[in-house]
Amino acid sequence: MIKKFKDLPTNYKSALVIFIALVLWIASGIFKSDSNIATVETTEAEKIISVRATDVVAEDKIYYLTIRGRTEAENKVIMRPKTTSTILETLDKGQAVKKGDVVCTLDPEDRNARLDEAIANEKQAQLKFDAIESLAKDGYRSDNAVASAEAVLKGAIARREIAENAVNNTKLKAPFDGFVEDINVKVGDLISPSQMCGSVIQLDPMIVTGEVTEKNITQIIPQQKVNIELLNGKVIEGQISYISKSSNSATRTYKIEATFENKDGLIREGVTATVKAPLQKLKAHLIPSYLLSLNDFGDLGVKIVENNIVRFVNIQIIEDVSEGIWVIGLPEKTKIITVGQEYVIGGQTVNVQTVES
Repeated sequence: MIKKFKDLPTNYKSALVIFIALVLWIASGIFKSDSNIATVETTEAEKIISVRATDVVAEDKIYYLTIRGRTEAENKVIMRPKTTSTILETLDKGQAVKKGDVVCTLDPEDRNARLDEAIANEKQAQLKFDAIESLAKDGYRSDNAVASAEAVLKGAIARREIAENAVNNTKLKAPFDGFVEDINVKVGDLISPSQMCGSVIQLDPMIVTGEVTEKNITQIIPQQKVNIELLNGKVIEGQISYISKSSNSATRTYKIEATFENKDGLIREGVTATVKAPLQKLKAHLIPSYLLSLNDFGDLGVKIVENNIVRFVNIQIIEDVSEGIWVIGLPEKTKIITVGQEYVIGGQTVNVQTVES
């Protein structure tokens, strides 16, 4: 075979060598191409990201309108005297009082003596009137005499009432059950009607005041039951007692008030509170807040998986609680990505490992 090759003409030898080299070059290209294809397939396989997801199911959830506000005493009165005199006695600040308890006592001076005199004059006028009336029935006194005696009696009664009022005005009494919020005078001070002796507040019931936007004010109903949550986490039941008919010109909001019981008086005025008014029942999901993300348009949503394909779903937050956030907008039964959501985008194929919530 080799001898025959040597016997071939030179041009045939050259052509044969070129042919063999060409065949070898083509063959090497095929093998290299097959190797590249295998590498690309391996790379594409490596690009499929694995994520973890949890199956979540919608629950019945009442949607609340949340109104920020603060507590206020339903009644607060500033106590001023109707007369001028010297302070004899006062209650202490913070003391509980019942309706009619004396908060500030003024010196009656000669008012008691005037009252005694008025009472005596009334009794005398009453005796005269009774005697003249009796005689008139027997025909010994005229009708004019009876009328004159009656006028004197009524005058005596009026003077007695004036004297009683003068004495009563020396005692400033609580108009309702409550607490002495402040005392502004000391024993021995001279006080007049233009000065304040003290103030009394009523802490049961109490109210929470807040502001509602013009968009939501139509959703609030008078006497509607509401939940009132205090800053310490305590929740109290109350009801809407007032809805303003005019808005605040600066904020375009409407004032509302919710009334609640405070029998023990432990809830103070000025405490931050949140009124939650139930509006409607919805199907919602409770999810951790860290699962929220934004798409390229700035929309708020979460990433779910359907048939190993990632989907970005817009959601709306309806309530933020300690366990997470309640949202609407997701399918009733869905598989939400819990680990790896920051590395995938909508439309991407992923490997899914389902874990229990």
